[in-house]
Amino acid sequence: MPLLVDYHRPETLDEAVSLLSRPHHIPLAGGTIINADRHRSEFVGVDLQSLGLDTMTIEGDTSTVGAMVRVADIERSFPGDLLAVAARRELPSTLRTIGTIGGAIASAGRESLLVAALLASSATVTTADGVSSPLGDFLRSPRGLITSIELHTSTDWALEHTGRTPMDTPIVAVAGRRSSSGPTLAITGVSSVPVLARSLDEAEQLIPFSDFRGSSEYRHHLAVKLSQRVFGALS
Repeated sequence: MPLLVDYHRPETLDEAVSLLSRPHHIPLAGGTIINADRHRSEFVGVDLQSLGLDTMTIEGDTSTVGAMVRVADIERSFPGDLLAVAARRELPSTLRTIGTIGGAIASAGRESLLVAALLASSATVTTADGVSSPLGDFLRSPRGLITSIELHTSTDWALEHTGRTPMDTPIVAVAGRRSSSGPTLAITGVSSVPVLARSLDEAEQLIPFSDFRGSSEYRHHLAVKLSQRVFGALS
């Protein structure tokens, strides 16, 4: 993302929403993507640090996480859980203390393990207008300023992935969690954003993209095999 040409730090949510309605104004969360290089642009940053969006409440298996909660805080707050494992692999250690969960969703990389873990955790996104929607719907049609994320955790989860090395960003990964309605899987590396699969049939119907790390056929093969393993682990 090119260098910002101006900067605002609103004190209220209404002020932030008003600023973001202007042309070329974009939200600035952790800054790991926006303002990351030195090429001048026409963009104006709207810093979200003063809006009180950095709180988290955990009540049993249900958690509400503010959009400005840091990725490192996710790792610390959910020890031994899928979310902690995914958060640790999302960014290098220095960037985990800067990057935010809202920023991860807004940028929604196709290989994001954290977004996949949130999908598998039945996450719901709430925006500044008070509207809540399932994370999968939000990723397909992003709208509004993210203020919080509600998610559901349990001890029953599984993660399978394949990469060139054990610590490399996975070519394809499958994160799954079991709930009362059955396993929910989220698959990375097959579409522009991580996608949900609630059955092996849904995984088999995927038509992944091709790139230098893997053909569509190879990614499809990985998605099906890894999904089989996760479904097996959660059965």
